[in-house]
Parts: sequence; structure tokens; C-alpha cells
Amino acid sequence: MPAPTDLYALVRHFQLSPAQARQLAVHAQEQPPADWAARLWQGLVVVAALLLGGGLIFWIAAQWPEQTRSFKLHVLQAAVLLPLLAALALAQLRTAALLLATLALGGLLAFVGQTYQTGADAWQLFALWAALALPWAVVARSDGLWALWLLIAAMGLTFWMATTWGSFGSTQMLPRTQWLLWLPVWLLPLLLPHLPWAAVTQPTITRVLGAALALAAWTGAGVTALFLFNADWALYFWVCIGVAGVLAQAWRWRNLVVLGLALMAANVLWLTAVGQVLFEQMHTRSTEGLAVMTLLIALSVGGSAHWLYRLQQEDAR
Repeated sequence: MPAPTDLYALVRHFQLSPAQARQLAVHAQEQPPADWAARLWQGLVVVAALLLGGGLIFWIAAQWPEQTRSFKLHVLQAAVLLPLLAALALAQLRTAALLLATLALGGLLAFVGQTYQTGADAWQLFALWAALALPWAVVARSDGLWALWLLIAAMGLTFWMATTWGSFGSTQMLPRTQWLLWLPVWLLPLLLPHLPWAAVTQPTITRVLGAALALAAWTGAGVTALFLFNADWALYFWVCIGVAGVLAQAWRWRNLVVLGLALMAANVLWLTAVGQVLFEQMHTRSTEGLAVMTLLIALSVGGSAHWLYRLQQEDAR
């Protein structure tokens, strides 16, 4: 615990209010978590796995043209098999080992697809990658590994929707039911703490990533609909974003980061709609239109930030 003189110096330096000074004193008395050493070890092991995976990829890329096809295949197979064996033998290394195996599995599948010309689309590669890596995420029960798996699954969904959209043509939106496929990406992190076979107590990274992926897809589709189709489609995506924001603000699922992402997506969508009305439908001159848009952006972003700050202050009490 810091000395009282140090706390007093901090209060004077930052000009803290009495309430903030009391909160600082309370935090100063808190002890570090009892399992801080285990957390540090887990973090270092995960970073080591990422560095090892990156080193393997760079090494293979540097030596790739000089190696035979058989050697490349065996190296990638070993990069998947050895971490799996390490995960079975060493429980303390399980998360890091499965993370490394998941990354290596993607490289192996990509190599097989490119070398043997399977003819599979990109979304099929990511779908197979996600399917094979799902048991590892279930076994590990790790927030980071679930986040990686969710990213892989979302990439597969993105490529599949791009392929489907291409078959529809550039003058027609995908059916609304297909855009609802982003709901599981957004909802899965909310369900993880309640799944006994894959429980993650606090899926913080997974929840933020899932919300960011779903909101990005809906926002991009909404902006595309505004410029290429009609306002009804944009309203549909605005409703999806609004529902995500309402749930992120609810006490049971309160998450200010997700709420901030939802507000950002809503601001992008409605400001794009206003800009389209100003510049395309009302034929506003550029100087006047830019002045109005600047004012609206400042008010919208400033109001959203002020509301988030108030919610943060309420949660801190």
C-alpha cells in the first residue's frame, strides 16, 4: 500500500475531488489477486505460443521455395500434432498449445488446398478450420481460444456471404435471413458462461470481438443499402444495431465497450443517411452541407460519449 504522503501528492497533482480521493484510497488498500503468479504464467505462455507460431510461419515462408512438397507437408503436420501432444501431457500448457495447434491447422489446410487444387472456395477452408478447431476450444475453455475460433468462423461466414452475394448480382441484396446469421456470432459469447461443457466465466475478449464482427457486418451492409438500394433495408440493419445496443446497456449483459461499438455503428449509419439526403436528394452545396454534417457529427459523437461517461460513473458507484 502506498504511503499516505504519496496518496496526498497524487490528490494534489491531479486535483481530485473528495469523492475521487476516497475512491483512490480504497483502491490503494486493495491487495493483488492471490493467483497473480498463475495469471502471469498463463499470459506469458500464450504470448510464447503466438511468437512460436509466428516464427514458424516466417521460417516456412523464408525457406518455402527451397523445400520439397513432402517436407512442407510433414512440417505443417508436425506443427499441429506436437502442440496437441503437449496439450494432452501438460495441463498448464493446454491453452497455449491448443492456440498454437489452431494457428498451424489453418496453415496446413491452406497448404493442402493450394497444393492439391481441391477447388474449394475460401469459405469452405474457414468452415473446415472452424469445425476441426471447435473441440479444442471446448476443451480449453479459454476466452482467448474462443475468440480465435469465433474470428475463424466469422471469416468463413463473410466469404460465404460474399460468394452468395456475387451469385445474386450487384443489384440485389441478400435475403434478410442470411444477415441474421450474424446473430450467433454476437450471441455466442453471452451463452458461453452458461454452457456446462464449454463454460468460460468471463468471456471478455470473445464478447467484444463477437459484437464488433456482427456490428461491422450490419453497418457495412446498411451503408451499402443506403447507396445502392433503399432506406427500408438500412432501417432493418439499424434495428439490428439498436437491439444489440439495448442488450449491451441492460444490467444483466452490461458491457460499455460493446455499447460503445453499437453507438459507433448507429452513428455511422444514421449520419450516412443524413449525408445522402443532404448531398444527393436536397442537392445541398458542398460548403453548406459539410458545415451541417460537421455539426451533426460533433453533436452525435459528443452526445454518445457523454452518455457512455455517465453510465461508467454510475457503474463505478
